[in-house]
Amino acid sequence: MKKQTALFLCVLLSSMPALLKAQDSHYWTSSFSPAGFLTPGAAIANTRDSGIVYLNPAVMAWSDKTATSISSNIYHYDHFRLKNGVGAGKDLVSNSTRIIPQLISKTFKLNKEDPLTIGFALVQNPLQDFSTSQRLDKKANVLDDSYSPGNEVYVGQYDGESQVTETYAQFSVGKRISQKLAAGITVEGTLRNASVSQNITSRALYNTPNDPDNIFPPVAGNQIISKTDYTYAGIRLKFGIAYDSGNHHWGLLLSSPLGKLYSRGTFIADISSTNLIDPESGLVTNLLASTRQTNLRAKWRMPFSLAGGYAYDYGQGQVYLSAEYFASVDSYTILKPDASSFIRTGNGSALQFDGLLNLLDGRKSVLNVGMGYSRQINDVFTLMSSLRTDFNYLNEKTDEQGHIALWDNYHAQLGGNFKRRKFNLRAGLLLSFGYRNNYPQPVNFDTASDKNQLIGDSLTVPAKYFSAGLLLSYIHNF
Repeated sequence: MKKQTALFLCVLLSSMPALLKAQDSHYWTSSFSPAGFLTPGAAIANTRDSGIVYLNPAVMAWSDKTATSISSNIYHYDHFRLKNGVGAGKDLVSNSTRIIPQLISKTFKLNKEDPLTIGFALVQNPLQDFSTSQRLDKKANVLDDSYSPGNEVYVGQYDGESQVTETYAQFSVGKRISQKLAAGITVEGTLRNASVSQNITSRALYNTPNDPDNIFPPVAGNQIISKTDYTYAGIRLKFGIAYDSGNHHWGLLLSSPLGKLYSRGTFIADISSTNLIDPESGLVTNLLASTRQTNLRAKWRMPFSLAGGYAYDYGQGQVYLSAEYFASVDSYTILKPDASSFIRTGNGSALQFDGLLNLLDGRKSVLNVGMGYSRQINDVFTLMSSLRTDFNYLNEKTDEQGHIALWDNYHAQLGGNFKRRKFNLRAGLLLSFGYRNNYPQPVNFDTASDKNQLIGDSLTVPAKYFSAGLLLSYIHNF
């Protein structure tokens, strides 16, 4: 019994990369980050923006207009390719296209003699939309010749999906303290929805030379299914100041950690191993582990961050620089299912493996930087462009396992603003690129054998990410 239990545990440990799934690993993915120069209001310092300012509420105080803004990506395309993702020539590819309503906002002023600017915003941030699948069907010697001589019929299949979105509701207040200094505060509610699933199936037919007419021989197989869904609602505060002095503009924004309001999660996991024989001991492994748990408490942490921006006016142009520092987050559990009844036994006894199914997250500190440039071509059109980093925040030594976005992103924006007396129309192109040369395979069907429970020995392979979108914003001035 002890030897069987040890073998069961080994099978589980070999399967854990498929179960520990978290989501996304970047802070500046959205175009309304502090360097998303093209999106209305996406700046920390005063950038001659024609729309509302929802990142740094202090900058709202410099505007004398009441405005309403609507922004969307009218077309957005994401492409991800993991070369040799599950074996040689078997790439994992994910393509997605969508229309994204990103921002609806409004600002207005109270008390003309000592004005106070009020702003409301509803922002949608689609963090991840990932779906891929692959299959390998071949004849190979995956089972030991001691019980299945020669090459076996082998089939391996993999599919994975991940959809993550965040929606922010913001209430902001900005006020001038003096002719050059303004301050503001934002109360931001966050609603995060995440759904991740993965299915790995690996099977081989025994060769039965003593019974060549047996068309349905025993099947050695390993199937791993995992799915997590959770909703998390939280709240945080943002405190901003802005300073204007002639051609020079500064801004500073302090964001608090995220406080919890509500959370619910569901966890599904299933491992089925059949007729796997240890060549050394001859022990046959048949394992069933299964659970579905609902109404779990979820955690999602956003660290303290400090963002700064500087803009300089020269003639008809402006240069803008920005940076944001995000503090580290110790490794923690997003979802903590009960593993006591996960592994099923014939006599009904429970095997305790605390922490076996936990969904984990943890982060290192990150500093992102960006720059923007705008130039007024004439009274109607202003050219706008920006570049920014979006570094991966994962602590690779402890928290990388099971994440998808393991690369650093780089974003570019190019477009312009068309100005009229009552409205501004802004349009442009959004581009993103990411690359990593040593991305770990989720499974390697090329090296599947009974010695590794038909999962294979994973290698590192190149991964590439590309994204393109068309942004359209309308700002109406009253």
